[in-house]
Amino acid sequence: MQSVHKTFEVLETVATASGGMSLDALCKVIPYPKTTVHRICKCLCQCGYLRQADSGKYCLTTKMITLGYSVIHHDTFVAEAAPYMAALAEHTGFTVNLQRRDFDKVILLKKEEPKNSLFHTNAHAGLASSLLHSACGKVVLSYFSHDEQQKYWQSHCHDLASFRHFGQAEIQTEHDFYRELALIKQQGFAVDGEGNESGITCIAVPLETEQSANYAISVSGLTPEIHRFGQVQLLERLREVVRALGGKIR
Repeated sequence: MQSVHKTFEVLETVATASGGMSLDALCKVIPYPKTTVHRICKCLCQCGYLRQADSGKYCLTTKMITLGYSVIHHDTFVAEAAPYMAALAEHTGFTVNLQRRDFDKVILLKKEEPKNSLFHTNAHAGLASSLLHSACGKVVLSYFSHDEQQKYWQSHCHDLASFRHFGQAEIQTEHDFYRELALIKQQGFAVDGEGNESGITCIAVPLETEQSANYAISVSGLTPEIHRFGQVQLLERLREVVRALGGKIR
């Protein structure tokens, strides 16, 4: 198990460097013997997850992308949700997003935009977002157990700036964090008011409301247009989709 952990540590470290990393650079970051790191890199190259450039630096290949997208392609719920998402996008004129929890992030499974729309968000299928910086992420986080919420706070509270757009009130303490999550869960939706993309507002609701929320659906658009349509009306449309799709999640 320790060797598996080391292998992924090397892989994740290489992923942080856009131009790749030399063996010496890796050894400065990873506290393992140079021979161990070299052996791991050689193995990852043989398996197709790394390649060694002419400069000697190790770089990621696209094999990880293929593995990642297989998660989306094998999620049968995406196909179930697609027609409802398309109808919602056409009815509201906004982009509709389906996201799912992926450990301590949410991953975008599918995005539907209205036909002939002149406005497009930067999001794409496979994009992972922080739970703090997306409306769907906030909804999912509000359904974490208390222990999970506590662990999440402890691992992120060193950077309070990351909570800047998290809630309606400023997050300064652990109590503030729990209060905001309780409010999101009680009201049944979360709003990301330009915290993720400037000028873009997103409203999300959970697709499950029993014990946990692994899936969430949202609408996003230009802030003035979202306000013009109306939050109450958008929530009504989102909840119609939830009622139609809730029983289809496996």
